[in-house]
Amino acid sequence: MAAGYTAKSPLMRQRGHALPGAAKALAALDDVPDVVQSVLTGNFKAVAITKLVAFGLDAHVDFEVGAYGSDDSVRANLVDVARRRAAAKYHTTFGRRATVLIGDTPSDIEAGRKAGAVVIAVASGRSSMEDLQAARAAVVLPDLTDTNALIQAILMGA
Repeated sequence: MAAGYTAKSPLMRQRGHALPGAAKALAALDDVPDVVQSVLTGNFKAVAITKLVAFGLDAHVDFEVGAYGSDDSVRANLVDVARRRAAAKYHTTFGRRATVLIGDTPSDIEAGRKAGAVVIAVASGRSSMEDLQAARAAVVLPDLTDTNALIQAILMGA
């Protein structure tokens, strides 16, 4: 599966794109002390890596501590998988306010809330700002272009 996605990377780049501001946000967060960036997704790990590499969004992501569809079929359970991995690697706990999930669907918000994470929602186009607000994200951003607003929301534990 990973080889298939890798082979289709040029097509992914042709048909898709990184969200405006995503690369800048990842780079800026990499400079913030005590912030660990990873991935929580229903995709398999190799597929998630391939997708982020295709759009140049992999440089500041610690894939080792992420959680993937192969870890559990229930997305809310993936939050604790990632917390355990991050705690083991970084020798610290990642409690409720220290675990911030950034998602773009009401399902992402529900999973994060069930797992006790702070959820920041980004209206990437599939779900509107109103949909994300109705799902009760702690913060809803229209996009990722305001890096300072994103960093403030993360540091405040939203």
